[in-house]
Parts: sequence; C-alpha cells; structure tokens
Amino acid sequence: MRRFHLVELVRIARLASLACLAASLPAMAQQTIVVIGSATTRAAHDAPFAISVVDRDEIRRAGPMINASEALVRVPGLVASNRSNYSQDLQVSSRGFGARATFGVRGLRLYADGIPATGPDGQGQVSHFDLASAERIEVLRGPFSALYGNSSGGVIAVHTAPVTRTEVAGRVGAGSFGL
Repeated sequence: MRRFHLVELVRIARLASLACLAASLPAMAQQTIVVIGSATTRAAHDAPFAISVVDRDEIRRAGPMINASEALVRVPGLVASNRSNYSQDLQVSSRGFGARATFGVRGLRLYADGIPATGPDGQGQVSHFDLASAERIEVLRGPFSALYGNSSGGVIAVHTAPVTRTEVAGRVGAGSFGL
C-alpha cells in the first residue's frame, strides 16, 4: 500500500512540474489572417486561374439541349460522359476529379444562379440544369475552386437568362438516320 502512495506522489509531482513549466513559457499570439477577394469583372483570359465560359450561342449550337454534356464538350480539362441512359446522370470529371463517381458528380461544386446544387456530401446532379434557359455556363478548373467550398476539382456554375417578357419558343430538327 505504501508503494502505491509513493507512485501516486511521483505522478502528482511530475504533473505539477509540467504545469509550472507551461506557466513560465511566454504565450504566443496567433497571427491574424486576412482574406481579400475582388469582385471586379475581368476577361476570362486575364484571370489568374483556369476558367472557361460557354455562352448562350455556344449552348444553342452544341445540340438539342437535352443534357449538359452537349454544352460542356468543348471545355478543356473537363470530361462530361453522356451514358445515353437518362435514368443515370452524366459522369463529369475535371482534371481527374470525379472520374470514379459511379453516378452523379463528385469532387465538383455545382451552382445554379448562385445557389449550390451540390449536396452536403459532395454529390451533385447535372440533369436538373435547364439548358434552354441558360445564358452562360462558367467552368472553373483546379485549386482555385476551393474559394467555393470543399470541392477541389472545380466549379460548374449555370446562369440563366433574366426573364424580360413572356415568350414561347420551339425548335424543330431534321436529318438523316431516321431523325
């Protein structure tokens, strides 16, 4: 029993010495970090990151506007695989991020008119983007996408055209191979 008390006294003495040592060290103040961003408009080629903009005319010329793979096919560093199966969504990868997603989009942040279209788990669906009302699609590739959250692969932001008047539009297409 006496040995047990001796061990406990040694432990308490060691803890007390550590507390005295910690109190004698000068406290280090944490450095203040200031993050500054600019909301100025600039041309895509003047930006310090990899960004592509697909405008309304390119979206219209890309195809029948069924899914986003038609409009995103010309964006460098981005692969939008149309599986020709509309029960599954597109498989989109940017510089390798999202390539292993079996369905949906992972590793890329999706926005529709500034509203996040990516779930908290990082999973997103591109199929709900309405290309007929899209004015432009902005694609940001690479590490600067961390400005938008935890998706390090990139950002796909769809901006719809403002409604100025009520209108009805339609398209008719014809071609070979039974179309």
